[in-house]
Amino acid sequence: MAAATAITGGRLIDGTGAEPVDDGLVLIEGAHIAYAGPRQGRDIPAGARTVDAAGATVMPGLMDVHVHISLSAPSDLVKELIARPVGEVAFEVAQNLTQTVAAGVTTIRTVSDLAHLDIAARNAIRNGKLVGPRLHPCGRGLTATGGHGELMPCWLCQSHGDICEVVDGVEAVRAAIRRQARAGATWIKLFQTGGVIDPHGRIDAEEFAPDEFDIAMQTAHMMALPVAVHAHNKTAILRCIAGGVRSIEHGMHFDAECAEAARGTDTYFVPTLTVMDRIIKHGTQAGLADYMIDNVRQRTTQHHEFVRHAYGIGVNLACGTDAGSLLTPHGSAGREVAQFVACGLTPVQAIQIATQNTARMLGVEDEVGSLQAGRLADVIVVEGDVTARVENLEVAGNMRHVLIGGRPVAAEGRALMH
Repeated sequence: MAAATAITGGRLIDGTGAEPVDDGLVLIEGAHIAYAGPRQGRDIPAGARTVDAAGATVMPGLMDVHVHISLSAPSDLVKELIARPVGEVAFEVAQNLTQTVAAGVTTIRTVSDLAHLDIAARNAIRNGKLVGPRLHPCGRGLTATGGHGELMPCWLCQSHGDICEVVDGVEAVRAAIRRQARAGATWIKLFQTGGVIDPHGRIDAEEFAPDEFDIAMQTAHMMALPVAVHAHNKTAILRCIAGGVRSIEHGMHFDAECAEAARGTDTYFVPTLTVMDRIIKHGTQAGLADYMIDNVRQRTTQHHEFVRHAYGIGVNLACGTDAGSLLTPHGSAGREVAQFVACGLTPVQAIQIATQNTARMLGVEDEVGSLQAGRLADVIVVEGDVTARVENLEVAGNMRHVLIGGRPVAAEGRALMH
């Protein structure tokens, strides 16, 4: 059996929402946490490897459940898609996975990727062939003809297709969900509305007809696959909540009525604040079209208010960034924590969303997402006190140590190759 590991002396935030513990101790035996709490009165096992966390915060690994692992934060999504053969994309996926763990993100969910590379990456990580986070793949999302997920121009095609499957009609939707399941997806992704980057203002429109949406939900539920839906407008959001969707992505119009409908359900709101912030801050310099930046800027203040209200009345929130999409680097979950704080949450509340709450959305809260005895040891040691400077979570270089299942996978902002 491998020697125990003791992480000592840091400020401990366990991810449950409890107050931080100064001079904390995390004991790891094998892949699991044996103890997490105050150091005082606890013995460190003889021969244990000791990690000095003095001057740092010790907390669960961050989670990001809105990731496009086959995209690399371009300013032009179409150019990104058509400029790379699938083999080149596969190498970029490997690089994006290491960038993810280097930034302290130990679990991700992908939400539409090229050529089922996210599923292949999940399998390679499990088999020890790649360094990367725990990965919950959607495979290729489903979008309607001309829908938000159809990025390729209609006059172009490529051997490995688009990040989505384009499906129209009830039977096509049903068959596409079965194809994702057959490929190994553990989630289904639907694009139900337009988005802020669409050129024709389709954010207020829906894409799948009611019977298509209903059959998607029926088929996914029959196959025990949770559903994530890209949905911005109120009508679509309310349809998602009523239909039993597990997560609503973006939700720029997730207003008080939507929040009240979602409260007490198993539906999670994933507001992806980071991608919106990146578009506003860096869009002009990166050459994004004015309408994209304006679409986001016009809605952002209200979006933050909706997030604050939803959290305040007990709606389930989870952490997703749109990593890989426009101008949003992989490993951005720390940025999302800071964005939740900008919405009015405390750092401890925001960290709970990005750890335990997100684990609960994924159905793995008994395995990861908090520093408690018996949980898998997905642990990060972050420079400084993040309750005083939450911005420390945004910089990969501040990650002194990153462990997944008790195994070091990154240190000082760099992934460790095995």
